[in-house]
Amino acid sequence: MGQHHTIYHIARADLLERIRQYSFLVVLGITILAAYFFVPPVEAGYVTLYLDEYRGIYNSAWIGGSVAISTTLFLALFGFYLVKNSIQRDKRSGVGQIIASTSVKKLHYLIGKSVSNYAVLSIIVAVVILVAIFMQMIRGEEMDIELWALLSPFLMLTLPAMSIVAAMAVLFETRQLLNGGLGNVLYFILFLIYVTGSSYIAFGPNVITSAMTKELASIKPGFSGSYSIGILVPDRPLELFEWQGVEWTGALLLQQLSLFLIALLFIIAAALLFHGFRNDAVREKQVRQKSAKGSTHAETVMEWGNTGAEIVEYERKGSRVQVSSLPPASARNSFLSLVCAEWRLMMKSASLGWYAVAGLLFVLSLVCPVTTSVQWMIWPITWIWPLVLWAGMGSRETRYQTQYLIAASPRYATRQLSAVWVSGFMLACMTGGGMAVRMILEGEAGLFIYWISAVILIPSFSLACGVLTKTNRTFEVLYMIVWYLGPLNKMPYLDFLGTRSEGGSILAVNSIYLSISIGLWMVAFGARKRLAQDSQR
Repeated sequence: MGQHHTIYHIARADLLERIRQYSFLVVLGITILAAYFFVPPVEAGYVTLYLDEYRGIYNSAWIGGSVAISTTLFLALFGFYLVKNSIQRDKRSGVGQIIASTSVKKLHYLIGKSVSNYAVLSIIVAVVILVAIFMQMIRGEEMDIELWALLSPFLMLTLPAMSIVAAMAVLFETRQLLNGGLGNVLYFILFLIYVTGSSYIAFGPNVITSAMTKELASIKPGFSGSYSIGILVPDRPLELFEWQGVEWTGALLLQQLSLFLIALLFIIAAALLFHGFRNDAVREKQVRQKSAKGSTHAETVMEWGNTGAEIVEYERKGSRVQVSSLPPASARNSFLSLVCAEWRLMMKSASLGWYAVAGLLFVLSLVCPVTTSVQWMIWPITWIWPLVLWAGMGSRETRYQTQYLIAASPRYATRQLSAVWVSGFMLACMTGGGMAVRMILEGEAGLFIYWISAVILIPSFSLACGVLTKTNRTFEVLYMIVWYLGPLNKMPYLDFLGTRSEGGSILAVNSIYLSISIGLWMVAFGARKRLAQDSQR
């Protein structure tokens, strides 16, 4: 089989497996909803793109350009976490060991996976394009549809950018260090750099916004040249102008299409770093050999009679083993022991360096005044540092396939779930304890109330995400977004530190936080209760 056929069949098989999953339909539904909000009505009170005091008329060029920018930023973040699971899926399912026994080259395998990632993202972009066409007719400001003006921003900006996202997802999966929570955080930081520096990156949204600002400056001499992207609420009504679209010159086309070459370089780098599946196959073979060797020793069989347990011993290809009477079985129902066990599981992945940084943040939060801690980013970093440890709550049993074993324990839904939540609560109190002590010393009662709500909300949020989605990635992504908008940028109602909230609204806002925490815990409890019932059938 030729290399092109190999790449094609790897990509095709991976793509078919993805689109047959129910989660893919959910993603498409979310995409359609997001595309609708990317073209807000006039009375909505928000916009996704405006230039100083102006917004373009909803013609094909403006809808194509603005929606393409929003889609690029949206999929650059969520698309990465959506497709970053193909190689790990092959490892878990055992397909990787089959591939290791074939002559498939690592480069061909990774190219196939990247093509599959790109195909998934391209399907989502195609759905957005269809929605954008309908949105132009629904908004009704300009009914004439110009296909090239509407499609070209997606073809020249969004799709080339998706090739980078698809390749980076494969690159991150090839390294153990980048495949977990650390890699997710690192990519989020890269995404923030991309967003904040988009006006200076020639390959990014600047290719469209520069054309918009140039045309508006020729129409409105007083235009300052500034623009804003995101979910924005202007402080005054915006004036309208007509934008004709980007003039795609040959140099501009080559610039954008060169992103595919950069994506290929990422894949080549991934192939150089990827060890393949042969190590996994050898490791499993060694485990099977050890198991087979251990099975040659004497075995003990317990036969249950009417009078109790009787131990029967026999030989099987090994030395005779004398088995004494077993001690009486006893059940331990100590909730504290269960909490300690969950705590040890949570902190198992924490290294000495993690503890050193957490201790440093604790001391800095304790000795620095409140205003200094906020200004120097000490508090926001303190609330993001335990992210990877929190993210395992609620999904650890599913990831290690022990959920049905644990579900057979007494009062599984209440005891085990509560123990997981308490361990997450303890972690929040431990890492954020310096904040609490400092607030008490400065008499900041309002901020201390926010702190209490935060240490209750975070483990509840993590637990619900883990139980419902059965993966740690959901909490990592959603919490990073909340953390970025809230403690870092101090958006109202998401800033759970409350540094910009007024005194009169403290109790009301924190009542909302506590209600959300209780609701999240009840949702997680309901999902676990159903799992316990299924295990008993």
